[in-house]
Amino acid sequence: DRALLGLLKSFAGINREESIKAWENDYRLGAFVKAFSVEMSFGMDAGWAVEGAVGSSYKIDATYLSPNVNMASRMMCASKQYKLSILVSHAVYEMLTPQAKKVMRHIDTVFVKGSKKKQQIYTFDARYKGVDFFLNKRSNENADKEADNYSPNIWEKDQDLREIRSHISKDFEKKYAAGLEQYLKGNFAESVQYLKEADAIMIENVVDDGRRDKVIKMGQKLLAANSNDEEVYHLRREIGDGPCQTLIAYMEKENCQAPPGWKGVRQLTSK
Repeated sequence: DRALLGLLKSFAGINREESIKAWENDYRLGAFVKAFSVEMSFGMDAGWAVEGAVGSSYKIDATYLSPNVNMASRMMCASKQYKLSILVSHAVYEMLTPQAKKVMRHIDTVFVKGSKKKQQIYTFDARYKGVDFFLNKRSNENADKEADNYSPNIWEKDQDLREIRSHISKDFEKKYAAGLEQYLKGNFAESVQYLKEADAIMIENVVDDGRRDKVIKMGQKLLAANSNDEEVYHLRREIGDGPCQTLIAYMEKENCQAPPGWKGVRQLTSK
């Protein structure tokens, strides 16, 4: 739990740090249109590693080598395919407390590139756009005190964790779980229908939340799934659910028919 919590607090801290956020308004990078932003992806696996030193007499760094380190790297890279910031392996999920498991989402079952191991992958649904991290800023002393007094109840009570996951509703979780179940069983047509409904719920949640300027500007137009407006289409893709969109695209590419011999797992073709 503490390892995952540290990762999530790092995610919140990066998006709260004023010296980092200042770069987004630097005209040398954004050309006055805020085209630059600081983003990070995270991957986690659990297991062993060998630590070693690499470098020269001028500079030496530590490096870690093992199949588990490689898997963590694959998790981080695969997060981009699902438009997520965080992916963790089943090995990490199994080590979590029941309270932490409740806020994790099983998004897919895959063979990651370079591995023949069937891998259930999970995420903590963390978003930073539309979240005012500065409202939850705390001193280093208070942060250290919270870490020392860790309790599994933190997954329900911590303001950072609640805010970055505020776009997730019970209705969305139920629809996604139903879609994933049908997908794993090979019922692609039924799965696509559930996942499209889940994606629509996600978009509606973000629109109703009303924290992002672009979303406020477009308003109810974003609820029109069949809109011909290109700006509406791209913003719906942005605020919708990445895993829903990724699985729908895969299944529609297969004409909503499971491949012969489907066993509820697919190969990721890129890192």
